[in-house]
Amino acid sequence: MARASYTLNVSPDVLGNMIDIYFDNMTAISLFHEPSFQDKLLSIESPAQTHALLAAVLAFSARFCAPESQDGYNSSMLAGMNHNPLYFLERASRFFEEALKECGDESPPLCVLQAQILIAHCQLTQGVRGMAWRALGTCVRLAYELNLHLVDVERPQHVVDPKQWCEDEEKRRAWWAIWEMDVFASTVRRYPTAVNWSQIETLLPVEDKYWFQGKPWASCFLELDPIRRWKVLQESGNQSAKAWFLVINSLMKEAQLISSPQAVSRLDRVDRRRYSAKPNKDRIHAATMADEARDKLETLENCVRCFVMALPNSLKYRNQYLGFEASQPGEISSSSRQRDCGLYNIHIMTQLSKLMIHHYGIFSESARTSRTAPKQYRDITSQSFASGGIKNDDSVAVYQYFEAADEILGIVNRSSEDHIQHINAFLASTIWLASAVQLVRKEFGPSETNISLVKSKFEVLNLTYKRHTIEGSER
Repeated sequence: MARASYTLNVSPDVLGNMIDIYFDNMTAISLFHEPSFQDKLLSIESPAQTHALLAAVLAFSARFCAPESQDGYNSSMLAGMNHNPLYFLERASRFFEEALKECGDESPPLCVLQAQILIAHCQLTQGVRGMAWRALGTCVRLAYELNLHLVDVERPQHVVDPKQWCEDEEKRRAWWAIWEMDVFASTVRRYPTAVNWSQIETLLPVEDKYWFQGKPWASCFLELDPIRRWKVLQESGNQSAKAWFLVINSLMKEAQLISSPQAVSRLDRVDRRRYSAKPNKDRIHAATMADEARDKLETLENCVRCFVMALPNSLKYRNQYLGFEASQPGEISSSSRQRDCGLYNIHIMTQLSKLMIHHYGIFSESARTSRTAPKQYRDITSQSFASGGIKNDDSVAVYQYFEAADEILGIVNRSSEDHIQHINAFLASTIWLASAVQLVRKEFGPSETNISLVKSKFEVLNLTYKRHTIEGSER
């Protein structure tokens, strides 16, 4: 540790305090067995591997070390720490490359992958651009090389050695952190996922308290069938916020693959420009594909509804205030901040799933035609919808689309003012989308829509998103 502190240009005391700050504030991913983290560091033989891992940890914790961000930390704890996150991130990347080179053709140890996961995570929070995208790709390749997608293949859950289970749980955490980053990045860039969901034999993570106590706990795999996905998790008894978040995240991704502009517009756009010169059978085929897309989205909508009903009571958001308070002295896991983040993340992702599902109904060809109809017709339609006179699928989709955006606004308004620095940074794009929905509502909502109210909703969401991006760039 003394050598590491010298190499990273921080004192041993500051290094130890920054590690504590990491565990107090890293709520997005839980990679390390916190009670034995110091032992883990001491067991690493390669200095390059130690330096890569610690630099990556400090790259995150440095975000909370600026004077204006020292959330309850005594300034003396961080005396002499004048490096910004980029300083540590650059060193983490350099030491990672050095550690990887040392491995040659041998598979690297888990700690090297964990360093790269943190590097990719920090880069992705700045934007899904080239370096971040490639860093994530390296994570995926290394995870497959370490067989992290097969941690629990052919292993009976009822025969468990606690020590082995704890070691395997650390591997599971690494795998699902990569899976989550892959879903986020591929959704933003409209690309296919790099991870093959059909070849995952790794159990979903359990609650931190069981892992930290060395107490094996049952879990389940991420089922390929979305209808069974929530049900199998419920039956397993696993009430981990992360496990349930991963399930709703997977439903969101499946909906996005169907309803994104790149996918749905090609299925639904049976327009004159594309099909007027083609045989009638092509138009029939396209219409059939559009019908199949609607059926799949309706299935996913039902799955999301079942997910919400099956969600454990401890993970259901009930419009309460979320303070995101720091953990108490001596508290290792299950802090108020962790619990609030779990509620926030699941609720936001549930609403994003609904936005993705109803995107089709809002932006399909028939819906676009309705919006370009004469104003008199649209006013009559809006009035009929508002009074319950129209019960068609498109009007219901519009209502639920706007409702999901309002739910996102609701949880933002009922969270502490500084909550944006504690939640999963990947959710910033969802807040941006919710603000964009308010603009759609302003233009195409019912004629009696309160425009001032809609504008105020947009401003809250837009300013919250901007605070995400500003704080991220400053850090």
